[in-house]
Amino acid sequence: MTGFILFRNAVLRVLHHLDEALAVSGLIWIGILIIQILSFGAVDMEGLEAGDPAAVSGNGLMLLFIANLAMVIGSCWIAVEWHRYALEGKRPTSAFPSWNGKRILSYFFLSILIGIGIGMAVGLFAGVLFSLFGTMLSQSIGGLFLIVVIGLPAVFLFLRISPVLPAVALGDKLSFGDAWNATKPHSASIFQAAILSIAALIVVQFVAPVFGSGIVGLLYELAVGWLLLMVNVSLLSSIYELSLKGQLHD
Repeated sequence: MTGFILFRNAVLRVLHHLDEALAVSGLIWIGILIIQILSFGAVDMEGLEAGDPAAVSGNGLMLLFIANLAMVIGSCWIAVEWHRYALEGKRPTSAFPSWNGKRILSYFFLSILIGIGIGMAVGLFAGVLFSLFGTMLSQSIGGLFLIVVIGLPAVFLFLRISPVLPAVALGDKLSFGDAWNATKPHSASIFQAAILSIAALIVVQFVAPVFGSGIVGLLYELAVGWLLLMVNVSLLSSIYELSLKGQLHD
């Protein structure tokens, strides 16, 4: 098993089951799209990027908060339903995916907990790097160096303990220690998959300026964001299958 096979399995799971992927996520993502467009129109994005406090009015700030909250909750909703389809074969039974509040909120809070834990560890590591190589990191090559040297360990750590998230989506409990031990035999493959995940993100970010910062750029970000979300959730499902079930399914 290689990281390429693991990552390819995640991509093909989405492509081969595109109808189900759209059924699980389509209406939720359309709702997110509408809210994002509304918040986009209420905020002066150029002023916001320039650090101008006047770029966001009171209503604009509220819309921006709602848009970000909708993105996070909607993504967790999609993730839970896609895990259930990928791992249990639970197909959507209606045009709108079912809402399982307990699992979705557990997925949400567990994701935050993982993010904080990894963020603290990687932040400490980044602090050491900046103290040693601050000048180099300030150069253009430093940005890529930062993504690879700091981002890669963060993604790898996340993927190593990621089986806890599909477990929550399935209504099971899995400790971080058990997840870490289960993924240990597949560390090399997971590390390679982490490299491919970061490479895909770099490509997306590299292409983004072509679409600008207007409404077209926003639509590009949302379209690519959907694809990355589905592939990454599929990758978590693949790692869960490989580590706890011992095999992968298409």
